[in-house]
Parts: sequence; structure tokens; C-alpha cells
Amino acid sequence: MIFTCNTNNLNKAIQTVQRAIVSRPSTPIFSGIHIKTVNGNIVLHAMDLNMAISCTIEGNIVEDGEIVVSAKHLSELVRKLPSENVTISKNVTNSTIKVLAGNSEYQLLLMNEEDYPQFPTFNADKTITISDEKIKELIKKTIFACSNDESRPLFTGILVEIQDNKITFVGTNTHRLSIKTMEQLTNEPMSMIVPAKVLNEIYKNLNGDVPVDVQISLLNNQFMVVIDNIVIVSRLIEGKFPDYRRVIPPQFAVKTTVNIKELAGAVERVALFSTEGDYSIIKMSVGAKEMTITSSSPDVGTGREVISCHTEGEDLNVAFNSTYILDILKNLETEEATFSMNTSLSPVCVQAEGEADYTYIVTPVRVVF
Repeated sequence: MIFTCNTNNLNKAIQTVQRAIVSRPSTPIFSGIHIKTVNGNIVLHAMDLNMAISCTIEGNIVEDGEIVVSAKHLSELVRKLPSENVTISKNVTNSTIKVLAGNSEYQLLLMNEEDYPQFPTFNADKTITISDEKIKELIKKTIFACSNDESRPLFTGILVEIQDNKITFVGTNTHRLSIKTMEQLTNEPMSMIVPAKVLNEIYKNLNGDVPVDVQISLLNNQFMVVIDNIVIVSRLIEGKFPDYRRVIPPQFAVKTTVNIKELAGAVERVALFSTEGDYSIIKMSVGAKEMTITSSSPDVGTGREVISCHTEGEDLNVAFNSTYILDILKNLETEEATFSMNTSLSPVCVQAEGEADYTYIVTPVRVVF
């Protein structure tokens, strides 16, 4: 194998695919990047048991072939190369590659390419195409609500539902729930739980200046995403996602509307006086025209702010994990938001004015006021 390509393009491709490599690979061969020439292009693969990423770049192919090389060492080297172009050639005799860039020359040991599995092939049962802006919006508005607890894998992913010409993303950690729906013209109904890690990778690769279509394909318990020259294949999370519709109360006794920036600023400042740890609790006392936000800690002190609001219904005291409130406020793009409530312990619905297709449900915390 001998090829020459743009150093920056190679670096970007390596950075893209190596995100499929976990810190402790299930087998040593998965610590490597598989590079081969296909139809006059250079194709890079990286994978582990749950995800595989492929990236194709252009180059000048002198001699076809394939190699597997340590992702860590190749990544560090290529990232620091001074030259605009790089030439990589394989030496079969001593199982190395020579890396030439300007006046620099390096040799890297190779891994056995015969031990590297084939990149997953995909004869999809169902396929849809969605714009990059739409899927970015769906991911951004739901992924933060997922759980990071690997002992509950069902909640470390996003439920993706496609039916009735709509696509819905749902994320939850059982304490909060984020639902975003958008129009999607398709005759291919789908329902799957996609790992949040994979959706993060999709989001990271949707940062180009030119709009692109994203192709999503489903086959049994796997799905594939194609974004221009990048292919991501992943296992789906198996299990039955809870019926999120049942969590949304059918009606509310109290509704209060607040300015999003005012509330976010107040919560951020008051939360500084809460007990440190996973649960930074803030208390809200909702009145007809004012909302009082408080928090206290014996080690820090007490914080209290009052902001204006417009409330329909009786006064109500309610407490939240401050992070859960800040997360949703950062994702609302209008000036005002409405908190709909029933009691101090029943689920609370947060929505932006005029954005009925985005719903956030958060469970209050039991505290003494």
C-alpha cells in the first residue's frame, strides 16, 4: 500500500473514526484504525462491539492495500505533522508503515489486518432521509435529559419514533423527560432506542457550512447513519421504553409564565448557595405576580431572588434540582416559558411560548419550606 493525501483531511478522518474506540477495548485489535484503499479513495474504519465509524477521503493511490495501525500513535503523529501532504507506505517485510511529510520520516509498527473484523454491511429493512438541521435540533433538545447510569441502559438512549408523518425524540432519566416532535414526510414507521453516545457522534459530524441530508437505516437491532463521507453503525438499545405519554398530566391547576433569561440568571446565582453534589436544590415560591427563588446551605449561606411572573391559579411552593431547570431553560429559544403545575410534588410541565411541539416534564423534589 502506498498513498498520498492532504494531511488535514487525514487528521480529520482519524479524529472522526477513533471516537468509536473505547478507552479499554474489548480486544487489542480494536485499539487500531483500519485503513484501506477502495475505488481510488482512502477509507478509514474504527470500531468496538457496539459502534463502528467509517470515513472516506480522497488521495493519490499509488498501490492498493490495507493496514491496521495504533489509533493513539497515528492520531498524535498526523495531528502534529508540519507538511500539507503526507505519504504513507507499507513495508510488508518488517510489518511497519513509513510516514513521510516534508523532510520528516517516521515508522510505525503495524497490527495484523487479518484480525480486524469487516466493517458491518447493511441491507436495510427501512430507510429515511432527514435534513441535518432537523436532526441536530431533535438531538440538542432531548439528549441532555438522558441518564448516564450504565446500570440502567434503557435510559442512556433516545427513543426515536417515526409515524403519521412526524418524527419524535424522547429522552429521560426517570426524573425528567424531554420530548421534541417535528414534521417528517415518510411512509416508513420506525421505533428504536438509539444510544446517546451515538447521537452525540452524529451531532459532532453535523458541523459543516453546507447543508447535508442524513440517511438513517434500520436492520433488526442495528441502525446505520450516513452523513456525506461518514458512516456510523451501532447496536440499538434493547428493551421496552416506558410510555412517556402517561407521564404528562392531562390538565394543570396552576400556570405561571416567566422571562427565561431572568429565571435562568436567578437560578444560577441562587444555586451557588445550595448543598454541593448531584442534587443542587432550589426552592420556588410562586405567587400571582412574583416568584421567589431561594436556596441555603449550612456551609455556604443563603441565596434569595425575586422575579416577576404571571400566574393563573393558587400560590404554590415547589422545589427542583437546579440543573434540571437550567438545562431546559438553555434549550428554549423564546423570551418566555410557562411552568404548568398541580401540586408541590406532581410532575411539572415546562414549555416555551408558541412551541407546542417541545415538552419538558420534571419531577419536583420533596423538601420542607
